[in-house]
Amino acid sequence: MGEPGETTNFRNPKDPLPFGVFALFTPDEAMEKDRPPRLKRRGLVILVCLALMGASWAAAQSAEFVENVYAQGLGQSMARGLAFVSGFVPTSLAEVVLLAACVYLFLPGFVAALHVFQRKRRILNAIAGGFFRFWAFAAVVALTFYLAWGLNYARSPLPQRLGWKAVETPTGDAEYARQTDELARLCAQLVQAANDNYMQAMGSEDFGRPSFPPADSLAFEDALDRGFERVQRRLALEESFAVSRGRAKPVAASILMCYLGIGGFYFPWTGEANYNRLLPAFTQPQIIAHEKAHQRGITSEDEANFLGYLACISSDDAYSRYSGYLFGQRQLLAELYRRDAPRAQALLKQRLPGVQRDVDYLRAWWQQYEGAAQEVSASVNDAYLKSQGVKGGVASYAASQSLIILFARNNGDSAVVELPR
Repeated sequence: MGEPGETTNFRNPKDPLPFGVFALFTPDEAMEKDRPPRLKRRGLVILVCLALMGASWAAAQSAEFVENVYAQGLGQSMARGLAFVSGFVPTSLAEVVLLAACVYLFLPGFVAALHVFQRKRRILNAIAGGFFRFWAFAAVVALTFYLAWGLNYARSPLPQRLGWKAVETPTGDAEYARQTDELARLCAQLVQAANDNYMQAMGSEDFGRPSFPPADSLAFEDALDRGFERVQRRLALEESFAVSRGRAKPVAASILMCYLGIGGFYFPWTGEANYNRLLPAFTQPQIIAHEKAHQRGITSEDEANFLGYLACISSDDAYSRYSGYLFGQRQLLAELYRRDAPRAQALLKQRLPGVQRDVDYLRAWWQQYEGAAQEVSASVNDAYLKSQGVKGGVASYAASQSLIILFARNNGDSAVVELPR
């Protein structure tokens, strides 16, 4: 008879079976589909990734280090390199990577469950293998995320980098009234600018249906890249901000994005800006510009909204400018409506019929996809943003209104950009 702790149906009968629960993780010859959990290899991967993530976290405690060494050095070089390589493929590589990741994670689980059901594998052996497989994969994903892009979350806020004074909280009725007057004045500018650019792009006050760009998307993407060049010069941002990262990619599974309430996303592992190709056309320049801002190392959603807005209104394409001004006015009018509804309603009446048609269409378009999936998606995004130190979560998307106001204060009290003639 064998000694205690040994077994005759272990792969090598001379090797002792581990004591305790780990004995159940060990492959048993009696179970033909038992697999080793590869504790050493996967454990080493997890430990190395955790150590490097710890070093990244320590580096992120210094905003100056992140800005000078990562954001303007290693980080932007990696992002540009990934965007360059993925740019050779006209379709979204992000979808391929996500599909491959799902297959890698879930197919072995399905096969393991089948083997357990067929009594060819012990359930705890299957759970152990899946557990260590998942956490090794998650550790690699997290590490590469922070190395490729995530450390940008530790950058100082954009207003601080630009030397802008933050929008102050009103301390009394007089200050509240002054801010409301300022807001109404900027809203009027944006309503007029959207009207002017709608007329220039569409040739009339009402196109008769939801508007779409006279040129193809490739034309306005080139205009957006030129807009980013002008933004870089106007705000004196790092020179790499002006460098193009290639075309944004339309997502084949855009219908899924509709039900999840997603207009676009940046995928750090491929350096791609991806957008929902089913969105109403007049929103696409702003959405694409938002994702292109993420490509340039801007992690904050309000900053990406703001810089995307500036890129649109700084472009030499009238339809892109219209998309930006329409976005900006909707942001500021929402705040004005909260403060002074009659003034906001008066400004809404100044919209051209075609502009109002677009706004009404956008509202109805999103309503058709409302449901539990959008609520879950918003909750997941909110949790993700808060985990990265974004205090407002999804509410930070609307905070770009403060950045537009700050820009106006530093642009001669104007939220409108005058283009060179």
